[in-house]
Amino acid sequence: MSSTPPTPGPKLLDDRSLSGILIHFFAIPTGVVGAGLLYLLATDEFTKRNARNALDWHLTVLLITAITLGSFLTYAELTGQGITDVSVLPSSVSTIAGIAISGLFTLWFGVTVWTFAVGLIAMVKAIFGTAWRYPFSLALVEQLELRIDLPGGWPLVIFGYVVLSPLVIWAVFFASTTDLVSILSAFGLVGLILVLTPLTGVAMYLHSRGDWLRETTQQPYLLAHVGIPILVAAIGYAVSLEFTQSIYPQGDAMYVFLAAFWMSAIVYLLRWWTRPSK
Repeated sequence: MSSTPPTPGPKLLDDRSLSGILIHFFAIPTGVVGAGLLYLLATDEFTKRNARNALDWHLTVLLITAITLGSFLTYAELTGQGITDVSVLPSSVSTIAGIAISGLFTLWFGVTVWTFAVGLIAMVKAIFGTAWRYPFSLALVEQLELRIDLPGGWPLVIFGYVVLSPLVIWAVFFASTTDLVSILSAFGLVGLILVLTPLTGVAMYLHSRGDWLRETTQQPYLLAHVGIPILVAAIGYAVSLEFTQSIYPQGDAMYVFLAAFWMSAIVYLLRWWTRPSK
């Protein structure tokens, strides 16, 4: 009886993309942001299915995290341990709620540890051609795609960035210094840097690829919309390091990048809105 010879290692990867394999490892530290961006950028079915599975899991983890932290903050406020310093829960209810909060944190910690295991398992499965669905993950991506229809498409995402970015920066530097506002503005800044800015860059790419900059001669302009802000940020870092007494030039460079990228997004929208009609 003849046996089928094993597939050589290099040929084993011919029908499966490297991005579809590495997304599971890449998503462990980057979570929803990394998995979501690759899902949006995926051009082949293998990568898209693996990215969808990773994104479903990390959205599930994010949901558990939001429920856990939201419950904890609510519990702290209602028991006089938060910002308001007012206790309204009876001691019996407070005890039961405390046990429930402890259970949620145990679940959250277990899910976080489990993320490392299932991510590595999914990566190994992908090497052998299987888009493995993470156990206990909710099919959130498919449900969101069925229910969410962005009326303005990707330009609406870019416009949202143009509107929200200065509001977040204003809140960080000029808003009230109360504890609640400081916490919200800090979360807003993290979301702006880690979520909204990368999403806007992807929105520019996907919109230009599918609409008005498909011609090869126009593609360098799209690269400039992201490349120039990075160059300006590098110059800002050098200036801050050499000519100022700043204790954190990396932070200065990040703010310079955000300002330059914000202007780049405005220019992108203006170029799109004023494009010649076909």
